[in-house]
Amino acid sequence: MRDTDPMEVLMSLLRPEAVLSKVITGGGQWGVRKPRYGDPAFCLMLQGSCVLEADGLGAVELTRGDFLLLPETPEFTLSAAGGVVPAVSPLDHSRHTRHGDADGPVEMRMLGGYFRFDPANAGLLVALLPPVIHVRADQPGATRLSRLVELITGEADDDGPCRDIILQRLVEVLLIEAARVAAAPEPAGRHRGLLTGLADPVLAPALRALHADIAHGWTVQSLARAAAVSRAVFAQRFTRTMGMPPMQYLLEWRVAVAKGLLRAERLSIAQLAQRVGYQSPTAFTTAFTRVAGCTPTEFSRALRVEPD
Repeated sequence: MRDTDPMEVLMSLLRPEAVLSKVITGGGQWGVRKPRYGDPAFCLMLQGSCVLEADGLGAVELTRGDFLLLPETPEFTLSAAGGVVPAVSPLDHSRHTRHGDADGPVEMRMLGGYFRFDPANAGLLVALLPPVIHVRADQPGATRLSRLVELITGEADDDGPCRDIILQRLVEVLLIEAARVAAAPEPAGRHRGLLTGLADPVLAPALRALHADIAHGWTVQSLARAAAVSRAVFAQRFTRTMGMPPMQYLLEWRVAVAKGLLRAERLSIAQLAQRVGYQSPTAFTTAFTRVAGCTPTEFSRALRVEPD
């Protein structure tokens, strides 16, 4: 059985697509308030510094060379310094945005970008990522992330052949690199989710076993054996770390994989049920409908009428 990397599967299900990349500059005393975007956003600081304060996530000071990724972008304030009263600013899809003194020198410069995840699985999968990935310039991996952002920005400004495909692949690599850095050991109390679970020495063996064979008849007891702890200890630790009980996680992950299979292959409901670990099409349909809010057939039909 091949050792499946859960992060690799997660990225394949998110199916990120690049939407916009731009240069953002600022000068003087300035502050802007942006509405909730929902989809992911990232930035790379090229010059100076600023403060980003996302609702519910606290303030982050960004300085030259820093990289920041918000897997699900809430309302946020961006300012030259804390305490500046922000002006409400709508989402701006131009190639270059200037904040503050339009005639003065540029004191802050960043590359910013937005992209989209496949909405079919974004709700579950984004919840498994940290709400903020902040990589400082002196951290391992920062240089690679900087290069990727610059490549994305350059490709976004070019109308050359295969532009969209290249952008999609670059964003996928950007996410994987950011996830690698975020998965590095951190102090206790960090965000719950898949990255935290994979960094947990007790949960990691069970998570990798589960993702390597989601069709297996997993129980809490069998997962606890893979983790080499008691059933009670495993269930409590898994729920605390992952944000949901083990069997709920397995259910939602099976449905996410099933959605990906429905998009990629033409399978009967019976074949699909077997691929993701259900003994009967009826049991699979019931589980799928409970999580997705529609039957597999309805989901597949919707895929055929939506633009790719």
